[in-house]
Amino acid sequence: MATVLKISSRPLALVAGGALLLSGLLGMPVAASAAPAPAAVPPASPSPSPTPAAASLRINEIETDGSPDWVELVNIGEQPVDASGTVLTGRENDVSLTLPAGTVIDAGAVFVAEGSGFKLKKNDRLGLYAPGGEVLLDSYEWGDRHLDSYGRVPNGTGDFVQQAVPSKGALNPETSEPTEPTDPTDPTDPAEPGDAWKAVSINEVTSANADPYHDAYELVNTGDVDVDVASWTQGDSSSAPAPVEAPNGTVVPAHGYLVLLSNQGLSSDGDGVRLFLADGSTSVDSVTWGAADAQPGSWSRCGDATGAWAHTAASSWGVSNAEACAGEIIPPSIPGGTECESEAASGSGPAIAGGAAWPGSQDWRVSDNACSFVTPLSGQDLSGLAIDPAQPTVLWAVKNKSHVYRLVKSGDLWVPDTANDWGAGKDIVFPDGGGQPDSEGITVGPDGFLYITTERDNAASSVPLESVLRYDPSASGTTLQPTHQWVLTADLADAIDPVKADANLGFEGLTWVPDSYLTGNGFVDQSTGAAYDPADYPGHGSGLYFAALEKNGHLYAYALNADGSFHRVGSIDTGLPMIQETQWDADAQRIWAVADNSSAGSVTLLKIDAQGDFAVDRVYDRPTGLPDYNLEGFAVTPSSTCVGGVKEVIRADDGNNGGHSLWSGTISCDLALGPQGPIPPAEPTPAPTSPAPTSPAPASPAPATPVTPAKPGAGAKPTGLASTGAEPAGWAAAGALLLLGGAGLVLLRRRRTTRPTS
Repeated sequence: MATVLKISSRPLALVAGGALLLSGLLGMPVAASAAPAPAAVPPASPSPSPTPAAASLRINEIETDGSPDWVELVNIGEQPVDASGTVLTGRENDVSLTLPAGTVIDAGAVFVAEGSGFKLKKNDRLGLYAPGGEVLLDSYEWGDRHLDSYGRVPNGTGDFVQQAVPSKGALNPETSEPTEPTDPTDPTDPAEPGDAWKAVSINEVTSANADPYHDAYELVNTGDVDVDVASWTQGDSSSAPAPVEAPNGTVVPAHGYLVLLSNQGLSSDGDGVRLFLADGSTSVDSVTWGAADAQPGSWSRCGDATGAWAHTAASSWGVSNAEACAGEIIPPSIPGGTECESEAASGSGPAIAGGAAWPGSQDWRVSDNACSFVTPLSGQDLSGLAIDPAQPTVLWAVKNKSHVYRLVKSGDLWVPDTANDWGAGKDIVFPDGGGQPDSEGITVGPDGFLYITTERDNAASSVPLESVLRYDPSASGTTLQPTHQWVLTADLADAIDPVKADANLGFEGLTWVPDSYLTGNGFVDQSTGAAYDPADYPGHGSGLYFAALEKNGHLYAYALNADGSFHRVGSIDTGLPMIQETQWDADAQRIWAVADNSSAGSVTLLKIDAQGDFAVDRVYDRPTGLPDYNLEGFAVTPSSTCVGGVKEVIRADDGNNGGHSLWSGTISCDLALGPQGPIPPAEPTPAPTSPAPTSPAPASPAPATPVTPAKPGAGAKPTGLASTGAEPAGWAAAGALLLLGGAGLVLLRRRRTTRPTS
């Protein structure tokens, strides 16, 4: 505990109080200063104060088959974390558990949360949220099994593995070997095959005749149990199933691979492989391909087990397809489906006048595998992009043909994630479970959910439908059902007409902007004409959603309330005649507005001006090495990924020219942006310190002090008082003499009363 030097505190308080009183009476600001306090023994260094729960808090171990179930959290940071009010949720039972007040987790320490009503299930998802339950800190989802127990290795950062012995309340052993679960049934027994076989998939196939892999196919086992396929059967696209041909053995190891040879010749003009259990009727997996799609090289899943099929120039027998998928991809022909289309840009227009050169790399590169985003409805049409703010190595991408992808980095490429059924992306539907949302804008909300715009239902393509749909990206299955829909069409009657032409000129982009930025920079609510006050919109969360309307190039700011209602807070001119994308940039504290080839790929950067309105801060031209395609998507990675002063930017080509939809380049991590928001008043002119002249000249106003702008995004209000230009210097001098005299008497009296007796 710090020592208090009472002997000097009271006189200083009296002097300071007198100075403040005199300042108030004379109407001028006073700058107070104190002499150094007497030397004292330094207090002991206190323990670091705990910081609020943040990115350093992680789920570390989970038990879902206990009495009760429990969750262990770990602080991977270097400071204690105040986890009070942090919320744990379980999806399947719709349960939550809030950590009590006073919960502090030391650096590197763990904390166990449990409660009799907090029960987790198979196929569940555990979420860890900051106090308030909106900002997702961490999560883990598992399949059709209980976790008994599963922990991260290494602690806090590694993958979840089954623990040999639960380590509840202690760090997980770094060298712990997970126990091998066993299936109580024989997966080769036709009468009782169990479930282990369900983890086996066809992963790669070739129709080439080169030994030792002529007409070969590869199996992958994503499960925790070895699977013996000795009794299984296989056929091609038309033959009856026959016993498998297994020159490399018959066991597919857990999390491993096995290469088999087809018992039928596979045609280079297009064929298939169908795999069955011993009964010849229970399908394990099947795959078909078109002419020359399986040679040279292989017809491969990118990524393993669940990813989209692609024609890789290289084969990868017995190992992961990751390296082959990161190499050359040969454009395929897809039997009975849509080819990997390319569509030249149309409707091109001039760049926005006055644009500066792109502040980053001019040479851009494709950053996806060819034909990565083919669905039965379309081989192109990738549109909106959004970097996940909680995971900068995750890129969300949406097609305007009702399909969304979760992409992850593989070298320099963005490839579909294979976890949780994301391998081929997921369909999205309307709340009634049907329809075809024309989905072109996407953002991640502070709750971790996906928010996606529509401009119509493609099943009724002549009717505008401006709406925002909310989806849980952790939901299992290949189709996402929305939890909410905000239908905004009627509110946009001043911009959108209910005619066919406008059904293709609606919402193209979406981004979420935090209230803290808006209020800190004096944003004006156009619906009230006053400063934006989040309290006016209870239930809207902690920010506004800005939707980009293609027709007029405007952003529309909405408070989207949890009950499905909404309120328009503003309409913003972006400086673009038409807009295709928008993104909030938390590092730059600005909003990006993005055009496609309609404005030659120009982008504008928006800030809040001194009047509280959004205004164009910068205009940038398209990088010279980036083709002028129909570039509708735009995403900037956070500054935490900066290397050498630059970070990645990704753009999406709706036309999939050359078979590629994604292009990547860089942008400077420091754009040298100036201030924004209200201009603070001038700071007061200091009182003169030199002696007054014997014959003072008439006082003249002091020169104006230059305005010191606030830092971008700081939102700080000025604390100084504005100078009036008429300073009562004479009265100040007299007051100062009286004040010093009084202070001297106080000190003298104190010294006399504390003098020791002799």
